[in-house]
Amino acid sequence: MATEPVGLNEPDSLELEEGSNESIDTSHLCLIGKILAPKPLNTQAVQRILSGAWKTCASVNISAWPDNVFLFSFGNLDDRALILQQTPWSIMGNLLVLQPLQVGKTISEMDFSLCPFWVQVHDLPMEKMTRKNGQIIAVKIGNLIGVEAPSDGLLLARSFLRLRVEINVTAPLPKGFMLKRQTAHSSKLKDTWVEFKYERLSDFCYDCGRIGHKKPACKFVSREEGRTSGYGPGLRTRVAKNLGLSVAYYQD
Repeated sequence: MATEPVGLNEPDSLELEEGSNESIDTSHLCLIGKILAPKPLNTQAVQRILSGAWKTCASVNISAWPDNVFLFSFGNLDDRALILQQTPWSIMGNLLVLQPLQVGKTISEMDFSLCPFWVQVHDLPMEKMTRKNGQIIAVKIGNLIGVEAPSDGLLLARSFLRLRVEINVTAPLPKGFMLKRQTAHSSKLKDTWVEFKYERLSDFCYDCGRIGHKKPACKFVSREEGRTSGYGPGLRTRVAKNLGLSVAYYQD
C-alpha cells in the first residue's frame, strides 16, 4: 500500500531574499497612487496630465497597474517630497491618493482611504480663531497634521482658520458644525453654523458627500435623502493665498 507523501496537501511556501547584487532598491524614490474613479482611466491621458501639472526638476517615470493604480518613480528625493507636500491632486476631476511604498505589503494590502487636505474653517467668531481651537475643530474632520495660526494670540491675518487634515475619503465629507454660544458672557447669542471648505477638492457626490463618484451613480442614499443632504459646490474653495503665517505641524 502506497503512503501519501508528507505535506502533499499543504500549500507551498518560500522565503525570498530582501535584495541582491542584481538589483538596486529605489523604493525611497517612489510613490504609489490610486485614482478614485468609477471606471478605468486612459493611461496616456493620465501621464499627459501629470507631466504638465507636476513641475519637477527631474523626469518622473509613470507605470500603470490594474484598478487605476500607478507607480511613480522620481529622479530625486526633493521632487518626490514636493509632490507629496502639494497633495491632493486631481486627474480629470478624480482624486489621486498618493502614499510612499510600504515595505512588506502587496498592492492589494495598501490602504488608499486617507488623503491630506487643507481645510478652511469659516464663520468663526474672531475670539475663537486660535491654534488651540484649530486642534479641537480638527477632531470633527480627521487626523490633524497642522494648524496655520499664530503660536499665541488670535489669528488676524485671515477671516478663517486653515487646517491640514488627513481625511477618510471613503466617508462623507464633514460639512461643518454648530458652535455653541450660550455662555455666561453671551447668553443672548444663538448657536451659529461654522462651515468647512476644502482646497483642491476633486469631484464628489452632492447626494452623499463621498469622493469617487458623482450624483447620478450614488448608491449610498436615496434620491429624497440626497435633495436635503446639504452638499454642493460651496464645499469647494480656492487655495488660500500664502501670507507667511506659521504652521504648527503635529504629524508628518
